[in-house]
Amino acid sequence: MTTPVPTDLAKIADMTDAAVRNLLITQRYHDLSRGLVETIGEGNVNWSTFATWASKTAGLSIRDQEVPSFVASLSQDDLPLIEPLRDTLGRVSQRIAEGNKKVYAELAPLFAQFITMFRDGRGAGRNEIDAFVAKLDPNPSSQPNGQAPLIPAFRAYYAARGTDDAVGRARLMLYGNCLIGLHEQTRLQPQIKDAMDAPVDEIDQLVDRHVNPGPHSGFLARIFGAVERPIEELATKLWERVATRFLMSLSLPGGQTLPLGRDIPRAHAAPTFLPAPLEDIPDPAELRELLAQYDRAHGDTDERTASVDWCQLEDRMNFIVNLFRSRQQDPALLEPPFTDEQRAVLEAGKMPPGKL
Repeated sequence: MTTPVPTDLAKIADMTDAAVRNLLITQRYHDLSRGLVETIGEGNVNWSTFATWASKTAGLSIRDQEVPSFVASLSQDDLPLIEPLRDTLGRVSQRIAEGNKKVYAELAPLFAQFITMFRDGRGAGRNEIDAFVAKLDPNPSSQPNGQAPLIPAFRAYYAARGTDDAVGRARLMLYGNCLIGLHEQTRLQPQIKDAMDAPVDEIDQLVDRHVNPGPHSGFLARIFGAVERPIEELATKLWERVATRFLMSLSLPGGQTLPLGRDIPRAHAAPTFLPAPLEDIPDPAELRELLAQYDRAHGDTDERTASVDWCQLEDRMNFIVNLFRSRQQDPALLEPPFTDEQRAVLEAGKMPPGKL
């Protein structure tokens, strides 16, 4: 039985309850992931598969379930400290929710259209894929409506659907996945930067309230003002690296987590780090060029795949292309993100019980 193509994608994007909206986004990514597998062929997961688990991870922050333990343990006596910290966490939650909605609202309808056209319309051919990508904006992803990487990405998905070569299909899927990942991460740069730097920005604001070197300030205050900016920039860069190394992780099926600041381990029960079809990639040439640009590991098993500074697009892409390449044929990623009972409650627009 084929997975129904979701018809409520826009309605979900318009929801004002960020927590429930995130859960429904997570579920719809899973539905679209299954639909894409049915459209393109078994054996490889797609960008929407990874997005399912990234969105589920985002939900922890959106629901304020990633509050550091030292914050949760603060008492009323610590009120002057509590309020700034909670304001910071609220800002982080808001930015993550914005990014979650932003990418979903753009990409989910495209996946639904692709599934409808090429799964349910088995006779769809070259004219149809040309018409599909012709609707995309050819400008760079850094521009407000630019969708340049999505054009070759969907062409790669289409080509993967049309080949009986399992190795060739795997490589085409990786190319499409990485291009969509590049587009997504470019789109999310403002939200990621703002969310990660929120703690340092809050400290900077506190300092400004107490030390505001104006023209009539004392000598020490003026000295502090002169060196404040370089110190702030250094603190921001240090914080971004510390947060990436110790605080950030990706939720995976079965309650597992994958730290973003650590080298990526091989999938559970997988014999090697990379699936055989993706160990050596002589073609397509465009995929080789993309990997050469972003992959610091160069196909190594467990070295240089970690992110160092998640605020940097190139650094995020190193982790992402290695994650996509190493886990593309991991069937566990196709598991549903919620239980049947939780989904039933969620589909009614309510917050499900239990651990999410």
